[in-house]
Amino acid sequence: MRRFRQLQAWRRHVFTVLLVAIISACSDTVVLGDGVLAPEVPRQWAIDAPAFPMGEFRLAPRAGYDITAKVLSKRQYRWDDLAAVAPWDFALGWGPLSDEAVLRPIKVAQGDRFMFWHLYDAPINIDFVNLSSANIHLIPANDSVLRQISETPQGAIVHLTGELVDVHFPDNRVIPSSLTRRDRGPGACEILLVQTITVRQPDPEKSITAAL
Repeated sequence: MRRFRQLQAWRRHVFTVLLVAIISACSDTVVLGDGVLAPEVPRQWAIDAPAFPMGEFRLAPRAGYDITAKVLSKRQYRWDDLAAVAPWDFALGWGPLSDEAVLRPIKVAQGDRFMFWHLYDAPINIDFVNLSSANIHLIPANDSVLRQISETPQGAIVHLTGELVDVHFPDNRVIPSSLTRRDRGPGACEILLVQTITVRQPDPEKSITAAL
């Protein structure tokens, strides 16, 4: 009887741990319903600004950047070359790729600083996907920006402003930011120094704007 009770207690404990894990996972994703929620394409404009230090790196601004998009996926990196300056990537979609009806049959994944698409039977082709999405390496300008990046749920509509930058390493290596939506593969990701971040949906009245 004692062993049976111990087994029952162990099962309750495992169930509780799994339930907490499931609730935590679910709380990191929001579903906003059908309809285009981020219709505008990202705005980008040339800037002329000197490079500046950030930690052991130097950042060379290339363009101003303003984007409102749906967070299709988010991924934290801790161990690669960029992790010390850009610990998070957001996979962002705008236009039709901010519409749950279009996204429903689509699977988006991230890994090794890339974004991966599985379109299945989605009524959209990969060329249009490439023009309406971006995998962005995010450099937080300060701790409040970093906190809001980490707390932004997958599925949210988010507004980011800042500068696209090339990252110069102490050993003279350079990782350049993409400056076009038409490239693919290695080097096609934007590197964004995030100066402001605002969650537009859900609950815009409760969202936090983190700024310089």
